[in-house]
Amino acid sequence: THLIMKRLLLLSGLTLLLSCQEKKETKKSSDFQNFIENFGASTNASDIPDLSAAHFTSELEHVRGQLQELSAIDSNQLSFEDRIDWRFAYSILKGKEIRQSEHQTWKMDPRDYMSFRALGNIIEKPGELSEKTTQLEARLKVLPTQLQNGQNQLEYYVPRFQELSLFMAENAKSLFDKDLMEFASQSLDGEKLVPLIAKCQEALTGYTEFVSKELPKKPIRDFAMGKEAYNRMLEQQFLLDYNDETLWAFGKSQFDQTVAELEALAQEIDPNKTWQVIATETKNEYPQPHEMIAAHQLWVDSSKAHILNNKLIPIPWKERVQVVPRAEYLRKTSYYGNFSRAQGKDQDSIFTAQWMINPFEDQWDDHTKQEYLVEHDWGVIIVTAPHESYGGHHVQSLYQMHNPSKLRRENGLSMFSEGWGLYNEQLMSETGFFPSKRIHLRQLQLRLWRNARVVYDVGMHTGKMTYEEAITMMTDKVGFLRWAAQLEVDSASERPGYFIGYFMGMSEILKMRTRYQEKMGDRFTLSDFHEKLLKIGNMPPKLIEVSLFRS
Repeated sequence: THLIMKRLLLLSGLTLLLSCQEKKETKKSSDFQNFIENFGASTNASDIPDLSAAHFTSELEHVRGQLQELSAIDSNQLSFEDRIDWRFAYSILKGKEIRQSEHQTWKMDPRDYMSFRALGNIIEKPGELSEKTTQLEARLKVLPTQLQNGQNQLEYYVPRFQELSLFMAENAKSLFDKDLMEFASQSLDGEKLVPLIAKCQEALTGYTEFVSKELPKKPIRDFAMGKEAYNRMLEQQFLLDYNDETLWAFGKSQFDQTVAELEALAQEIDPNKTWQVIATETKNEYPQPHEMIAAHQLWVDSSKAHILNNKLIPIPWKERVQVVPRAEYLRKTSYYGNFSRAQGKDQDSIFTAQWMINPFEDQWDDHTKQEYLVEHDWGVIIVTAPHESYGGHHVQSLYQMHNPSKLRRENGLSMFSEGWGLYNEQLMSETGFFPSKRIHLRQLQLRLWRNARVVYDVGMHTGKMTYEEAITMMTDKVGFLRWAAQLEVDSASERPGYFIGYFMGMSEILKMRTRYQEKMGDRFTLSDFHEKLLKIGNMPPKLIEVSLFRS
């Protein structure tokens, strides 16, 4: 009897202990879920910021406050999936903190204050004139203050940033002199915009004068993030097992490997021609100018059929991708187009995404027409269709919108999303989608472009490569025209780390696939691997790997 009582007391104590532990875990989980509900909310989400130093300081303090709040939650007390979310949230916030505290483009890039880029879109987008007038009025009121804050706060002179800013200011003149004034004359209450437009014109003139004459007197510097901050970004945001030195070496070795594959494939196609010559020949094979939209749709549909017929990725929803002409007001923002992911079911209860392509325009001069056609060749269409649609961004976004985690539904990063897009180009090559060796060669050339992004991103932001060396790499070794190479490299100068996501993400996915295949043995299928990966979420590959290999 004594022994039974002792066991009962022990059991009662264990039950009480477990109950207390369960309550503690429930409390921690509740705290974390409350945190996620407010995750990422801006301090003044509904306001148009004045872009003052106080604004940028407030944004940084907000991020640091969220980091402090998250760090107070003991992740060891959370469920497995919540621990993954905790680490994901931490990586997102650390990425923001590093950029806001270390890179601080608002101290060196005049374009950060040139918010009039949004005005043209408001004028040209669909909608009621009265609603557009209200939106324009709000932005025009704050624009002079933003430009003045730029004059007060720009501390450094970055020559390329100055060049791009002056180009933008020159192009903006017609926006204020013509487009906005025409809009004001058409709107019933547009007259109230006229004095605001005049003030903005005056402010832009003063800002242009400052950028042209006064900014060059500031201390000169380049746009590099810096070695220490770049390494913190690799470690704390992307969770990569690389530093700037090892990433630089890896990027260059992979670039050289892709060049070797291009040279070997060129020998198979025509031993008397270099891969560059064959690539140029291939770029001169393109659809009829006014059949571009139909040509893109053909290969979107073909990529879907290939994915489903070969059981590469399950797609359990009613969905489609439509290729459509890009709205005219958006065509100035990029030379090719953009992919608009499905936001929900349409009127037919189908998840519909759109690949919006800049159409061929008859009013162009002959030079512009030819440049357009060689950048919309059959090779780039056939290779890019899987990247954007099946099973790239379209399929990945469908899985993301159905993820049970709010954090994973609403957040992601290029390391997986763009890596997944590039992985699908590789997957299509491996599974026989490309119709000829010449198209395969274009796929390798496009991969070389993503290899180069790793090299010049880490190179420029850690002092291993200059801006001009990056341009030369893109023109002489990848095959870009100089103007296109400059646009490409300019994007990386503003967004350190984003463009390494394409190739590094693909590399990490391929490494996971090899490991998973070794684990599963004869039970391995591409369909199972891809489904598991996509269901986990759009996160740093290291977190995906932890979840994938949990069992």
